[in-house]
Amino acid sequence: MITGLDHYKDKWNIASDTSIKPGLHAIKQALQELDNPHENHQFIHIAGTNGKGSTAAFIAAILMQHGKSVGNFFSPAIEDVHDQIQIDREPATEEDFDTAFEKLSKVQTPLTDFELLTAAAFLLFNRRKPDFIIIEAGMGGRFDSTNVIEPLISVIPSISLEHTNFLGSTIAEIAWHKAGIIKKGKPIAIGKLPEEAEKVICTTAEKMSSEILKSKDLFEGELKMKGQHQKANANLAMLVAQNTLENQFKEHLAILGISSTSLSFRFEEVYPDVIFDGAHNEASVDALVETVRKIYSDREIHIVMGLLKDKDHEAILRKLETISDHFTFLEFENERALPAQILFSKSSSKIKTILNDCDILPVSSKNEVTIVTGSLYLLAILRKRNYSMFEHYRPD
Repeated sequence: MITGLDHYKDKWNIASDTSIKPGLHAIKQALQELDNPHENHQFIHIAGTNGKGSTAAFIAAILMQHGKSVGNFFSPAIEDVHDQIQIDREPATEEDFDTAFEKLSKVQTPLTDFELLTAAAFLLFNRRKPDFIIIEAGMGGRFDSTNVIEPLISVIPSISLEHTNFLGSTIAEIAWHKAGIIKKGKPIAIGKLPEEAEKVICTTAEKMSSEILKSKDLFEGELKMKGQHQKANANLAMLVAQNTLENQFKEHLAILGISSTSLSFRFEEVYPDVIFDGAHNEASVDALVETVRKIYSDREIHIVMGLLKDKDHEAILRKLETISDHFTFLEFENERALPAQILFSKSSSKIKTILNDCDILPVSSKNEVTIVTGSLYLLAILRKRNYSMFEHYRPD
């Protein structure tokens, strides 16, 4: 479900499939009908399990500090479909979408929702013509609809188990999908990857005559986005920008851009002692747990969460239970949402309850920090409702 997409589908009488159908045939055919708006642009393509959005935001900030205009295609939305397509970190406007969807209404090739949005992004970028365009793959990489571009450089921040029903049940199988974004003769920048994943990436890169750029260090400056994993993402972004800008690259501008970068739902403090973090798989939950332990070692932790059905909810619960024994599970509107009752029944926490996402959450302790986590779709719903659940947390 792509929030807000139906408005434009209805307005322009466009039918598209809500299901996930990996493959490039349909998107290529549709783009050909649209005179290939994805050609002749300077793309940076990012795939991976975690860190894609943060790395993309860091790269955009560096490029913008160097006076470049930058397009971003993020996945999924924070509030609605408009913020998935951005120019200089500003969401696309209704006029932008109408201009794109008017053209899309004439396309005969049947598309899925994500293919439709991908095509809209290419149309919008082709119209606005930013200097660089950073594209985040939706799922996997090799058969993701974004994988029709010829990027200057490809980027893989991390690889761990995800979407196993589509991508495979092993790290190596998932890495094969991610490696599909590597293009012949173009460099691939990677973060710290599991050994079996790096082996797949290296084998693919060798076949494609692609140079491998490895980010090994952590960014040493201060960041608005907290956690060691963000320092790794920031350093990877620095490496990508340096390769992209070549002799135009200025380290002091890169540091300035990185230090000022923020992104919604990345350990974001929306109210005092209320943190939104979109950790939704084991690797990102590990990063969240590490960050909470470092920043709030002397505080009680209340976990508020909801997940999608395709996540390993028991593994995620076990990890979060190492920092909290107080859980609130949320029901939220999404066809892929895991029923809160399942989370409740599998939880080992001492204090647990189920709430609807419209209910008011009580404050149980002044020493308590509330971490709202799990599905990005859930976090987006709560934001769209102006955080009404946290009425008692609002500062006076």
